Amino acid sequence: MRKTSSKMWAAAAGVASITLLASACSSGGGSSDNSSSSASSDAPVTLKVATFNEFGYADLYTEYMKLHPNVKIVSDKADTSDNARAAVENSIATDTVTDDIVAADGDWMPELISSSSFFADLGSDSVKDRWPTWKTDMATDGDGKLIGYGTDSGPEAICYRKDLFDKAGLPSDRESVAKLLTGDWDNYFKVGQQFMAKNTGAAWFDSIGALSQGMINQLAAPYEDPKTGDITVLNDDSKAKAVYDQLTSPEVLAESAHLGQWSQDWTDAFKTDGWATQLCPPWMTQIIAGNAPDQTNWDVADVMPGGASNWGGSFLLVPKGGKNVQAATDLAAWLTDPAQAAKVFVQFGNFPSQTKATTDASVTGKTDAYFGGAPTGKIFSNRFAPISKQPFRGENYFPISAALSDAYTRVDVDKTDDAASSWAKFETAVNDLG
Repeated sequence: MRKTSSKMWAAAAGVASITLLASACSSGGGSSDNSSSSASSDAPVTLKVATFNEFGYADLYTEYMKLHPNVKIVSDKADTSDNARAAVENSIATDTVTDDIVAADGDWMPELISSSSFFADLGSDSVKDRWPTWKTDMATDGDGKLIGYGTDSGPEAICYRKDLFDKAGLPSDRESVAKLLTGDWDNYFKVGQQFMAKNTGAAWFDSIGALSQGMINQLAAPYEDPKTGDITVLNDDSKAKAVYDQLTSPEVLAESAHLGQWSQDWTDAFKTDGWATQLCPPWMTQIIAGNAPDQTNWDVADVMPGGASNWGGSFLLVPKGGKNVQAATDLAAWLTDPAQAAKVFVQFGNFPSQTKATTDASVTGKTDAYFGGAPTGKIFSNRFAPISKQPFRGENYFPISAALSDAYTRVDVDKTDDAASSWAKFETAVNDLG
């Protein structure tokens, strides 16, 4: 949404059943001890909403203000997700509230959960079962307090270059590609070897660091023990280390384009024959199309090696010390209602995290002309359905993830270290966390 400032496009790029207007417009938030003004009253209220990247809310703000003439919404959009994160951290550290609603990427949630007392409890019957458990778990503290309403999600598929598959003698229609890549990661790399043997001039994927994101997101507890919070990534039975060993093997490295995601070289390579396959949550389709608007050979296959995986997704939180907590909660609940989430996906491509929204006709019926008319709404709905977990994110998840990303970069992109020496540096970074 890495997520890391530019990496977090993914994490935040995103926001789904069109319900009756009456239900969509009803206030559906939780209660708060500090509730002072509600959008359902006639008292004038100004609500400041802090976001980053593109949440797709501009038109929704206008719609909400028409439905609630007493409410004025002020957008406070940060220029980068890093700056948005820093602003939230500063508010917590200084116990000051400058925004009535704050958006947060999923990878920040461990830090915010540890300061859950700063935020209002958003739990209520009106939003019960709006999201799958794996989504709400990310925003629920140890006492069961829900501090965030889910916006988007990032179910992963595979985007691929049809022309490069043809060149390598591989089937290139999306159904055949899905069948070809169904299975574990060993199968994905085996097909990659077949592709590389044809010497098309292109790599199989962009970088091992990019692949690690999808693979780690398929693990239940890659870095820390969910029960104790202890760091486990360096243990002998570390599954994250097994992923690292596979990705840094000579066979897999031979399939890489060695281009770090979000670098200028990576961006430019979309205009050429850089690589044939790309891990592809919904927001990545926007990145690809934006980086290579004249390319006509990208398509999307309904498959993810190793099983379901989610990359990205954000939340809306309401600081408990704000002046208009109830009104802010009402707005946050409305913005994350399935009806609104569907509108955002149709217009901006941010795939919803609301369960009903993911199967709404307006969502599943969406196609993408850039990707050859691919039924992207249906594909990502199919990819969303089997997601049952997210990696456990303890308080050290973010720094460990960043350190591991650096380890992959040293081996694959910068080529300053071999696998062993880069892992040793990663071990030092992890041990320094205490």
